[in-house]
Amino acid sequence: MWDQEADVVIIGFGGAGASAAITASDLGASVLIIEKNPEGGGNTKYSGGSIRTYLDLNGAVDFFETVCEGTTERDVVEAFVKESAQNPEWLASLGADTVFGGETSEGFPPRLPGAAFPHIRGAQGIGPRLHVKGAEKGGRNLWKALFSNIVKRNIPILYSACVTELTTERSLGVAGVIATVAEREIAIRARRAVILACGGYEYDRSMHLNYLGQSYFSLGNPANTGDGIRLALGVGADLWHMSAVAATFGYKVPEYDFGIRHRMRHAGYIYVDQMGKRFMDETGVDGHAMWAPASYIDMKTLKKPRIPSFLIFDENTRVRGPVGWTDSGIVSEFYQWSADNSAEIAKGWIKTADTVESLALQIGVPLKNLKSTVFGYNHSCNEREDLEFGRSPGTLLPLEKAPFYSIELWPCIINTQGGPKRNSRAQVLDARGKPIKRLYSAGELGSIWHRNYPGGGNVSEALAFGRIAGKNATAEPLLA
Repeated sequence: MWDQEADVVIIGFGGAGASAAITASDLGASVLIIEKNPEGGGNTKYSGGSIRTYLDLNGAVDFFETVCEGTTERDVVEAFVKESAQNPEWLASLGADTVFGGETSEGFPPRLPGAAFPHIRGAQGIGPRLHVKGAEKGGRNLWKALFSNIVKRNIPILYSACVTELTTERSLGVAGVIATVAEREIAIRARRAVILACGGYEYDRSMHLNYLGQSYFSLGNPANTGDGIRLALGVGADLWHMSAVAATFGYKVPEYDFGIRHRMRHAGYIYVDQMGKRFMDETGVDGHAMWAPASYIDMKTLKKPRIPSFLIFDENTRVRGPVGWTDSGIVSEFYQWSADNSAEIAKGWIKTADTVESLALQIGVPLKNLKSTVFGYNHSCNEREDLEFGRSPGTLLPLEKAPFYSIELWPCIINTQGGPKRNSRAQVLDARGKPIKRLYSAGELGSIWHRNYPGGGNVSEALAFGRIAGKNATAEPLLA
């Protein structure tokens, strides 16, 4: 009946799957990884690679419990903090060196963030973020370290394999999986447990509409189409955090199906809506939460006048660095943004005009509104006070040097958080809150995070709950 067998079968080969596999293998279990793509990495490879550190563990638990707004039980948060605090030491044991990372941009503070929400309970317990050292950028150095340790342990990986079903046996729980490989269906026995580590639903537009209330472009792994959610539902799993997403502003260009992340190196810019008006403190919202101001609905028309919005900047800002971020995300496989934005202007991605009025005509916003908006913003810069949105005085750099530029801004998913609910042991729970026997999860599939994503949490969680899942799955009794 069974085409292959292993003690622990792991679905998904990103950071969570790799962490689980290394842990289970080191504890003596035979492991098989099943990966939908022809190679591994998942969203971990395409991430920024940030890893959380803590100054006080109890404070960190308080902070994350508050961030999750009571949707994640405290014992689950405690398990995450306790285990993720070991991430630097664990990575060192794998031969990976870590460093506190950051960057400085004109008009911005250095990017060495502690708590993303510094004024809430427990924020003092959150330390700066670490990155794995290496020649690559973003999460690629972390992924290289994880992958090399999978190879070192000779853990088998079944690539280009799509799992279509979890198989169960009465009273025993999940006993294996059915997967399709090269149009052939195979059955794989899991003698101890199955771990779901196959990511979220970034590329399932139907799930976007039903769970997030709008459609998004996405930045990460195109294989994340909600497979793990459907697999878990098939065996009676409960779901949580389905409306939670980490989403920033990005660009959608005709050449690619995915989004390209927006990031500024110079503070001389504003965002305007389809009426040509500012709508937020452009520098005061965490980059993972741009979905919130973009999602405004005009209840008279039921339209969303901020999708798309428009980035407006001038020549001073253009020459000070790229407005696109291509060091991470799936785009990093295909394109690198030019240092001065000139290539993107030549492609027509960025619109340019000698006057603000001409720019308004190009992007289709009311001329008088955009002219008034830029005038008002520049007045705030001169006065060093933004009376409209409270933007920090240090970021108030005027738009005054022609040409002027614009590009459409769309909410773009970094990753989703929702999926099967898990407990502190990484066990998947059913609708009654009971563990589904021999089924575990790790990573962004059923993440602990709710709507207020704190940054650096998904990679930290992938490593931490990967180890928790790998350890507890290995401890399950062998099936006969």
